[in-house]
Amino acid sequence: MNRAYWEDLADTYDDQIFSVLRRDREQRLARLIEECGDRAKTAADLGCGPGQITPLLATYFGKVHACDLSEGLLDRARAACAAFDNIHYHHLDLARGGRTPFPAADLVLCVNVIITAELALRERLWERVTGLVAPGGTLVLVLPSHESALYTNFRRLDWHLRSGLQAEEAISHSLTRQGSVSQLEQGVRGIEGVATKHYLEEEITVQLQDRSLRVEEIAKLPYDWNIEFADPPEWMGAPHPWNWLVVARRPA
Repeated sequence: MNRAYWEDLADTYDDQIFSVLRRDREQRLARLIEECGDRAKTAADLGCGPGQITPLLATYFGKVHACDLSEGLLDRARAACAAFDNIHYHHLDLARGGRTPFPAADLVLCVNVIITAELALRERLWERVTGLVAPGGTLVLVLPSHESALYTNFRRLDWHLRSGLQAEEAISHSLTRQGSVSQLEQGVRGIEGVATKHYLEEEITVQLQDRSLRVEEIAKLPYDWNIEFADPPEWMGAPHPWNWLVVARRPA
C-alpha cells in the first residue's frame, strides 16, 4: 500500500476523499451498524481514516479496533473519537504479512479499502480482511461499483445528447482517459486521477464464497450526482450512482 500517499492526505482527507457515511442518501450503512450492534461484541474498523465511522462502532459495540496505514489519519481518528474509551488504535498495513495485533472480530467494517489497482496486492487484502472475521461474525464491505461507473458514462453521454450534440460528437465529448484496456477489463478506472478497482456484483460474491463467507446482501448505496459531475443538471435524478454495500457472515 502507498503509505506516503495516505500520509500526505491526512490534513486534507475530508476535502479529497469521498465520505461514504456523509454521502449515503438513505443512511443505510449507519442503520446497519446499529442493527448489528452488541455491547458484548468487538468490532474492527479496517482503514478507519480520520475516524468518520469509528464513533458509530464505538457507540454500539463494547470494544473497537481502529486500524489505518497512516499515522496522521490515526491521530485525526483519536481526536475525533476522544469521547470514547473503548477504542484501540493500530498502525497497520493490511497488505503486509505478519501477525495482526488483535484477534478476529465479531464485526469487521472495511470501507473502500480493497480498491488498489494491483491485482496481487488486492488478493492479499481480500485474504487479510476476510481472515479477521471471527466464526459467527459479520463482514461489512463498501466497494466501488463497476456497473455504476458504466452507468455514469451513459448519463454523461445522455447529457450531451440532450444538450443538442449529434451522436459522434456526443461520444467524443463523453470519452474519458480511464487507463489501458487491460485495466478496464479488470474494472480498474480512474477516480480523481487515481487508478481504482471497481467491482461487479458477481465478482464480490465469488471473492467471498472462495473465502468461506456466506453473502447475505449486496445492495446499492446511492449517492448524489454531484459526486460524479461538477454541476449536474436538475433533470438528472434517480436512478443515482452507487457504491456496493456488502454484508457477509462466517459460519459459527
